[in-house]
Amino acid sequence: MSVRVIPFTPTFGAEIEGLDLTRTLDPDSLETIEQALAQYSLLSFRNQKVSDEQQLAFSSRFGRVHQSVMDTARRRLTDARFGDVSNIAKDGGLLTKDSERRKFSDANQLWHTDLSFMAAPARMTVLSARQLPPVPPATEYADMRAAWDALPPKQQRALEGLRVEHSIFASRARAGFTEFSAEERDKAPPAIQPLVRTHARSGRKSLYLSSHAGCVVGMPEDESRALLAELTDFATQSQFVFSYSWQPYDLICWDDSCTMHRATPFDSEQHVRELRWNAVCEPAALLATLSV
Repeated sequence: MSVRVIPFTPTFGAEIEGLDLTRTLDPDSLETIEQALAQYSLLSFRNQKVSDEQQLAFSSRFGRVHQSVMDTARRRLTDARFGDVSNIAKDGGLLTKDSERRKFSDANQLWHTDLSFMAAPARMTVLSARQLPPVPPATEYADMRAAWDALPPKQQRALEGLRVEHSIFASRARAGFTEFSAEERDKAPPAIQPLVRTHARSGRKSLYLSSHAGCVVGMPEDESRALLAELTDFATQSQFVFSYSWQPYDLICWDDSCTMHRATPFDSEQHVRELRWNAVCEPAALLATLSV
């Protein structure tokens, strides 16, 4: 079967048909994915029964895979290159309502950009559906390119050049979780990111926002928070949002430089959901241009 790119909408989100991600991809297939990612930002590969090793092999073709700095005591999965997007406890049962891991993961229901709190944030996220509830909860994605394009030119000019402090502790505090160790806080200092980014491949500009964003550098705190809240509300209006409907064994990936996303709730005390997450870090050469 030849590779086909089937858009979900004319400009945002697409399904890729004709690739088996359990196998090593050839350069032409990788280029097809790169081009589709630059054009549509969010890509879906249906019915991909990948192992952890196969998922890592796929992700690593696009760059360096992120390793978590969080305390291993919090983790169910031993490999720090994976995030455990699940409601499964270490003993195999379901997480209790008041469990620490459940509280920590509740922040995923806030609009966010993966790893924006790191000096080397996510370039691309890869998420594999291993177990889904009978009615899988959707994941929502916001097209930050379209949101930028819709801003008045005067406001665009005012935003360019602004820089924002991002911290995982800011987003988790918004979700009511503050129980980080001193070691964790040392390993994840705040990161400064541009508020407006230009995509390295497409050349399109986009807003770069996240629940991790705490303040605009050099701006009074109240004014800063009001601006970030206003922009987030604007960028997550329905006309900019695509709701992804999961199917068993989907593998999806998205461009973190120009999207935000959030999880949606489900009956997690009755049904198992297990997604395997990893992220590819922004390359050093691109980070150098963003820090100018």
